[in-house]
Amino acid sequence: MRLTASRPVSPTRLRLSLVVGAACAAALYFGHGRSFVSLSWDPHAVHCLPELHLALLVHNQPSTVARGDYLFWRASSISALSYVTDDYVLKRVAGVPGDKLDIRDSKVFVNGVLVAEGLEDAVLYKHRAADFERTEVIPPGRYFMVGTARMSNDSRYWGYLPHDAIVGKGYRIY
Repeated sequence: MRLTASRPVSPTRLRLSLVVGAACAAALYFGHGRSFVSLSWDPHAVHCLPELHLALLVHNQPSTVARGDYLFWRASSISALSYVTDDYVLKRVAGVPGDKLDIRDSKVFVNGVLVAEGLEDAVLYKHRAADFERTEVIPPGRYFMVGTARMSNDSRYWGYLPHDAIVGKGYRIY
């Protein structure tokens, strides 16, 4: 038997191996018959979540949701997103029940903290940006969802995401 020197593993191959390994481990951990796991990436030229390139999606409706969580749901469950051809929509939670929402001057504040800017998509709804300005308290069982890009079609335009529509949580991998 002749031994040969092995070639060094490329960084890309190593990263891919780690991602696949992490996904498999998560599937085994979370999977015990009640949920499953998948990977998601945004193939579009303009990303709604530009900081999120690859996400692990855990298909299990969470009992608790916190600001900053990534949630996903079926695009068909929000009528304003009926044009979306992907199965799921993934956005970040910016506001939870009881939070004060204030949209003014094309800026979105939750409890006085700036969480998003821009109302460029108002034209898609055939409205002026000022038509989306409001101050209100987020009702029970509803979440204010945002993408971090100015052109994200999110709760600024179509309102709150009901808890019952949530399919699961997303976790940033890369």
